[in-house]
Amino acid sequence: MPRTDGRLKVTGAARYSADVPLDGMAHAAIVHSTIANGRTVSIDTTSAEEAPGVVAVFTHHNMPRMNPTPEPWSHLHPHGQSYLPLLADAVHYAGQPIALVIAETLDQATYAGTLIKVEYEADQPVVFNRETAKEAVDPPPFLWPVASSVGDADEGIATAAVTIDQTYTTSDRHHNQMEPHVSTAVWDADETLTLYETTQHIFGARELVSIVLGIPPEKITIVSHFLGGGFGGKAYVWPHTLLAALAAKVVNRPVRLQLTRAQMYSMVGHQAATVQQVVLGAGEDGTLAGIRHDSISPTPVFDDYIEYAALAARSLWAAGAGIATNHKVVHVNRNTPTAMRSPHEALGHFALESAMDELAYATGVDPVALRLLNDTEIDPYSGRPFSTRAMRECLTKGAERFGWDERTPEPRSMRDGRYLIGQGMASAIYTHWRWPAKARVTVHRDGSALVETGTHELGTGTYTVMQQVAADALGVAPEKVTVRLGDTRLPASHPSIGSATMANAGASVMLAAKAARDRAIELALAGRDAPFAGAEPDDVLVADGRLVLARASLEITYAELLARNGLSTLVGDGDYDPVEEALGPKAVFSFSAVFAEVRVDPDLGLVRLNRFVGAYDAGRIINPKTARSQAIGGIIWGVGQALLEQSETDPATARFANRNYSGYLVPTNADIPELDVLFAGGFDEEASPLGAKGLGELTAVSVAPAIANAVHHATGKRVRDLPITVEKIL
Repeated sequence: MPRTDGRLKVTGAARYSADVPLDGMAHAAIVHSTIANGRTVSIDTTSAEEAPGVVAVFTHHNMPRMNPTPEPWSHLHPHGQSYLPLLADAVHYAGQPIALVIAETLDQATYAGTLIKVEYEADQPVVFNRETAKEAVDPPPFLWPVASSVGDADEGIATAAVTIDQTYTTSDRHHNQMEPHVSTAVWDADETLTLYETTQHIFGARELVSIVLGIPPEKITIVSHFLGGGFGGKAYVWPHTLLAALAAKVVNRPVRLQLTRAQMYSMVGHQAATVQQVVLGAGEDGTLAGIRHDSISPTPVFDDYIEYAALAARSLWAAGAGIATNHKVVHVNRNTPTAMRSPHEALGHFALESAMDELAYATGVDPVALRLLNDTEIDPYSGRPFSTRAMRECLTKGAERFGWDERTPEPRSMRDGRYLIGQGMASAIYTHWRWPAKARVTVHRDGSALVETGTHELGTGTYTVMQQVAADALGVAPEKVTVRLGDTRLPASHPSIGSATMANAGASVMLAAKAARDRAIELALAGRDAPFAGAEPDDVLVADGRLVLARASLEITYAELLARNGLSTLVGDGDYDPVEEALGPKAVFSFSAVFAEVRVDPDLGLVRLNRFVGAYDAGRIINPKTARSQAIGGIIWGVGQALLEQSETDPATARFANRNYSGYLVPTNADIPELDVLFAGGFDEEASPLGAKGLGELTAVSVAPAIANAVHHATGKRVRDLPITVEKIL
């Protein structure tokens, strides 16, 4: 089914958070620190306050106080970073807000900000590099245990016939969503706050704002009907949201604070770089005996965010003797990193699956055969059987579609004229998140239906698939179903992160639609002038907007049934509350195998993607069209990680240097060939009542190692540092 919101988006009718018109709205502009470590000695705002149109200027001298962010961190009240600006004179990172200007127009606010005079006391900032990585420390747990050990990995490695021991590095990256972050804050006369917000987590935002501002959550409404890309960067509450809310309270009028492209590099998180060591020990036939995977990543001086890059090694492949992982962090002068599409997994898979390719060459075993050899039906980390694991199907069907058997294994053995041709592959595992969700479905007297749930449309097609799920359960045409999302006045749902929306929010919609359908069946069996009196509920089917008792050749429409019973609506509620994965009987993950062919110019060192095949096990696929779009987007995302994306830090100032689309490279149409996508596996009853598992982020995992492995096959050079740029090839 095509996107129901497609016309709204291509005609400009879809209303994003910055598009909401409000009377009397003022605009905010942030003034940022030019140093990364030190303090502000003085801030002179006199000229700014006298500038045309200025309503107010805030610094740490007059900003209303905020409560501390809660500890420990939780998805239920998610702060992007714990340090709240404009509360003290300390400066911890370049680009930290040190003043906020409110004016009648954005231009006036921005100009007034340039008039503020600041004196600093600066100290040398600490940046992340190979040297500071030596000062890494053990952080407290964030999402999962920091370290893991199953069996004796070191013993397995020490006694192995073949050993791979290499270090792999990835660069800092930024989300660069098409839609910038924006907060528009409005206070009503009864002290109720409404935030029109770019967020993937309206209920988490409400809880965090409630805690920090000290107001009851029931007096806060968060609205986010459409997102122009989230990728994890809009999952948590960042300081600009809190600043906008407080400023609006003080000036007693709506305030909009929209970040510029450059501000999104220092205000709303990023994906942290990693230094990863992977050690594999295996027999001469390639059977893994031991895996050790250690990762180091930077985090700010005030937080302990961990990029769990070694997470992948815990469950992807079996290792006879054992598997050990660990994570360390380096405290540096930067803002807090955050989740970015395929956090943890995309980084860790680059290291692990590159090492697996190196093992394939060391043992002479074909890379696909090596992975088939080390496949497992038991999760090595938890010891539980996987609910479903179609890894073998992904490997074999993907290889067949790609034509892997036609590949010659020797590096530099395949050419197209003057170009070197390389083919590489990699596999992936992705965590399946199970979160509670609620929904409400209302059937109206005209036979139409309304779906209401507090989940989000962040560009993935949520309006469409929720419409499909409800229509299927009710037995009505999809066009008879309207979907409302993105408002905390709707039934509470979970964040749209971790590829969790279809399986969890979708399950709540299905349960709500079934509840409404079952109420209709009850009326047909026992209501006023019951048309199906004496029948059993299981005898009744729904189709084409009708309830049908096939054995008696009887039917009645929803509209007729409601009219007969004097009802204007029928309401069904869905409350999906899954058992925590850690307590479940089986381990639930999504899987994939991906295949890449590259063309490398041997003189210029340029790498181009020729073709790509992705095979995915994401359980039941609800909408193949939108699922394929998710896969295409994920592959493109992975191409950026592999070949283009890096946020470079000035070692002297600790500033991100390339803060726009001209300095930060992302793939364009010219970089992407036709992409081939196939789906393996099937219904997973452990994952969701819908049978679906996470897909969107899975598709960005292991694209980078597949391309890196293809580059090695083409050139004979093993690039262990992303992105793969010209100078690394030459």
